[in-house]
Amino acid sequence: MPRKKRPQRDDFNEVEFRDFLKTYLSESFPNRQRIGCPPVSDLQRMAECPVEARDAEVSEHLTCCSPCFRHYMEILAGLKRKAG
Repeated sequence: MPRKKRPQRDDFNEVEFRDFLKTYLSESFPNRQRIGCPPVSDLQRMAECPVEARDAEVSEHLTCCSPCFRHYMEILAGLKRKAG
């Protein structure tokens, strides 16, 4: 007997997923003691000119530290405003 295919979500929306992820990373990891936080200069450098090999550790930190993630997003927004 052939297996049925799992139903796929036709209404998957990349923008909704990105918004969910942004909210999740902004709120779910408070890191009140700011353990392992990189200097602001590292966040700025990564926002201005990301280099995967150089920024891997900072990038990974952003996935577990909401304050740094929010600050990084603020830096990106500021750069976007300047450019736009």
